[in-house]
Amino acid sequence: MVKTKKSKDFTNYEIFSGFRNTLVSSLFAFVCGILVIMFGNNRSFDFSILGFIMVVGSIALVIYGIVTLKIRRKRFYMYMQCYSFCVEQVTKTAVQSFVHPIVVISADGEIRWCNDIFLDMIGRETGYGEYIQDIFNDFSIGKYAESEVNVIDNYEYEGRNYQINGRAVRSDIGPVDEVLVGLYFVDVTEVTELIRKCEEKEVVECLVVIDNYDEVLKETPNSNHGALMGEIEKRINAWVAHGGGVSRRYEREKFIVFFHNKEYIEFVENEKYRVLNDIRDINLENKIPVTLSIGTGRGGETLDENNKMANLALEMALGRGGDQVVVKSPGAYKFYGAKSREVEKSTKVKARVMAHAMREAIDQSSNVMIMGHKNGDMDSVGAAIGLFQAIQSRGVDTYIVVKKNVSNAKILLNNFTNNPKYSNSIISGEKAVSLIDKQTLLIIVDTHRRSMVEYPEVLSAAKSIVLIDHHRRSEDFIDNAVLTYHETYASSTCEMITEILQYIQDNPKISLREAEALYAGIFLDTKGFTFKTGVRTFEAAAYLRRMGVDPINIRRLFKNDLDDCIRLSKIISSAQLYRDNIAIVACEDTGKDLQVLVAKAADELLNISGVEASFVIARLGHKIIISGRSLDTINVQLILEQLGGGGHITIAGAQLNDVDIDFAVQRLHEAIDTILLDD
Repeated sequence: MVKTKKSKDFTNYEIFSGFRNTLVSSLFAFVCGILVIMFGNNRSFDFSILGFIMVVGSIALVIYGIVTLKIRRKRFYMYMQCYSFCVEQVTKTAVQSFVHPIVVISADGEIRWCNDIFLDMIGRETGYGEYIQDIFNDFSIGKYAESEVNVIDNYEYEGRNYQINGRAVRSDIGPVDEVLVGLYFVDVTEVTELIRKCEEKEVVECLVVIDNYDEVLKETPNSNHGALMGEIEKRINAWVAHGGGVSRRYEREKFIVFFHNKEYIEFVENEKYRVLNDIRDINLENKIPVTLSIGTGRGGETLDENNKMANLALEMALGRGGDQVVVKSPGAYKFYGAKSREVEKSTKVKARVMAHAMREAIDQSSNVMIMGHKNGDMDSVGAAIGLFQAIQSRGVDTYIVVKKNVSNAKILLNNFTNNPKYSNSIISGEKAVSLIDKQTLLIIVDTHRRSMVEYPEVLSAAKSIVLIDHHRRSEDFIDNAVLTYHETYASSTCEMITEILQYIQDNPKISLREAEALYAGIFLDTKGFTFKTGVRTFEAAAYLRRMGVDPINIRRLFKNDLDDCIRLSKIISSAQLYRDNIAIVACEDTGKDLQVLVAKAADELLNISGVEASFVIARLGHKIIISGRSLDTINVQLILEQLGGGGHITIAGAQLNDVDIDFAVQRLHEAIDTILLDD
């Protein structure tokens, strides 16, 4: 046993404590005896004899203390030697025969000591002088040698799973201080296997919906309705059986499916949900392809949690346009499919119901704030302006919250900022926060993402929120809205607002300029009524035309000056083809209104023969902006979602922070390859 100076001092203190007390008593008796001898003769009685006895007694007491001190010291050290020997023997035996493998290594990995079980584990008779890196491949010593606390890690060796516990200690035995690392291995193979089996048997829930059921049956002969539904159910059952699951049809267009986790991973997820293609290929004189939306919940601790995640996933899939699968696990989403364009709903019932609900919410509010997305465009600003008059006409104070100097719709805003009716109603985020109270209603237009709103602090301050948007649903959805009107088939938010205006009051009155703002928003998002344009789009445009809108005046809002045309031509001229049909431009332009110019360049690139999709990348401050466009054959939304963006199948965008353009191009190539290889 190695005794430190501190432990030795403590031992000496314990031994000498009794002798010290004896010495003090003896000294006191000796002093008293001397005093008695010196002064006792002046008294009537002679005390000198008593003093002599006290002196002799004190000397005898000192001699007794010295003798007992030696005896106590001898006995104490004999006891400590015996104790030390026993502890060392017990410790050595316990460590040597410890039930888990133990090894002590130097900082460079040389084995200094190990027990027999460790030798049995590595299948050797001795390990002294060898290096642990030669025994365990890819073993990292640094994280143990550099840590001052216990480090726990998992390691697999010879088909067994071990949990390694290790800690570094500094040894001062020897001429040089040395860092040693003690490791002991706990075999957790059985536990790991049990966990794996439990995970394999976990239940995965899928909610399957024929998302265009009514539209398909409407465009299919009545005589084929039964055969069509039979074929759909047959193919869904075949997919489920292939994955070893069970399914039940619980409504006319809805199925519930359960898989075990192992079969789900091996057969269902790895096949990228080919059932979507199988269902889409059904042809029984149905003019519209059948599409499915599947919401999957997995990884929950209970069946109820999986069911809730499956419902959230299905809502996400439908909000993104359908014909896809969304897999929800705790803290993450995965997306598959999304090959079809959204199917336009022919009925306007939802728009009417939404208008009536909004009217009630507006009438109960103290004031109303209308806010769009960052760098608002004509769809965002136009929708806000279109709502403004309808809300204000109900006698409620109304404000448009926008950054005037940053908006991409400056030309449109300039038509209203000098108007007395709007001059005090177009406000900043700081002013909006100061006006918000418990009864304020906030209407978010043209975005559903928390990270994309113009002023996040306004969103946080508002208690009552209405959401109106047409973009495909993303993960950071504003889910605390009291009313949500989210239709991905709509061409633009301005189209949705135009429909709402026709129901929000009996005789809607909007000025010509307000009607032009709505028309401009539709014109922008449809690229002049060429992209994502349905019957209801033209009906909304026709309504605005009856309000007096002149398309020629709208065209003037989109005119470019000569400098912008030259800049646009330079951007297009630097395009390069990727995978033969995708045009990519790394733009070096840093001029004004760059974001608008990038979007226009992406649109223009689609006019080149053979180009099915285009991406324009440019630096805007500390950000890299990416604008994507396609002709429906390539889903630019899925591609840019890989980079944290979003949008629609044919129109999408993304932003990257604190990277250079070359890195952004590389990331874009990887995203394109990932999505197209999955196809």
